[in-house]
Amino acid sequence: MVDEINLEGLDGTNPLGFLAALGVQVIFASESEQPKLWWTKEVAPHAVVDKNFTVDRITDQALKIFALWESSPALNPKHPDGSVLSRADELKLSPEDIRTYLCQVNEKDLSSYLISALVAEGSLDNSHVAKPSDLYFTAGQQKFLDMARKILKGTSRSDVLEGLQGPWTYSSELPSLMWDVNDDRVYALTANNPTKEKKLTNPGPEALAILGLTLYQVFAGRNRTLTLGCSGDWKAGYYTWSLWSKPSYLNTVKSLLTHTSLSSPKESNHQYWFNSWGITTIFKSSIRRSPQGGYGTFGPPEVVWKNTQSQ
Repeated sequence: MVDEINLEGLDGTNPLGFLAALGVQVIFASESEQPKLWWTKEVAPHAVVDKNFTVDRITDQALKIFALWESSPALNPKHPDGSVLSRADELKLSPEDIRTYLCQVNEKDLSSYLISALVAEGSLDNSHVAKPSDLYFTAGQQKFLDMARKILKGTSRSDVLEGLQGPWTYSSELPSLMWDVNDDRVYALTANNPTKEKKLTNPGPEALAILGLTLYQVFAGRNRTLTLGCSGDWKAGYYTWSLWSKPSYLNTVKSLLTHTSLSSPKESNHQYWFNSWGITTIFKSSIRRSPQGGYGTFGPPEVVWKNTQSQ
């Protein structure tokens, strides 16, 4: 009897694979039966869920939730009278519109938690509009909410299955929110200039990662927006995430994300905590932004802490 379902397409060393695995849990968050999530201890660890959550069941639930979120207030910000908020798709919201947007957070509507993972009241940029999450990598003509809607609407059953099972084929022309570590130009070692080529994506994991983003809430800091799991500054930051070997429900995972986003994981007391929580590895990727426009990408992951007792 199979006691677990291996999601071999969701590579824990890739931020996109990690966020997508969180999304697998989020799609069942309102259901009475919810999956536990953990990671293999292989060189390239992948996500695992308990046996009741087959890839077909996950895919069916994902497509249902994608349709609900695509039309949700979180991805379609409006005034109470139904008119669209100014510059909403790129999240360039005025202080008044930020408050209007945040007022749409509804505990009964899980998609609304995406709102508080994107903007925070009182956190503005130099133009006096919303300064979004550190995980907001779009800029220029790319409009985050518009791209997210297109991804959720355009993702097919085969896209989700490929994302969960792998290998990813990079065969879709749907947008990318740039969370795949392979989006970094360090990986674009081609004979021609890759900026002139049509970027191909993997919409299944992209769509799941949009849901996973809801676990990374943002807060107004002294000089900028603070994002759970992120450190440094806007132009030269870092994203830190952990993998664990103990099967964990969503609420436990939320706690792990909070308590392993530490700046000094090598301290002895932290190591004791990590061991007891079943943490196997903590990764960190640099957040790079282009000089022109500020488009973001993740740099290659590096191990910042590893539980040698788990080997």
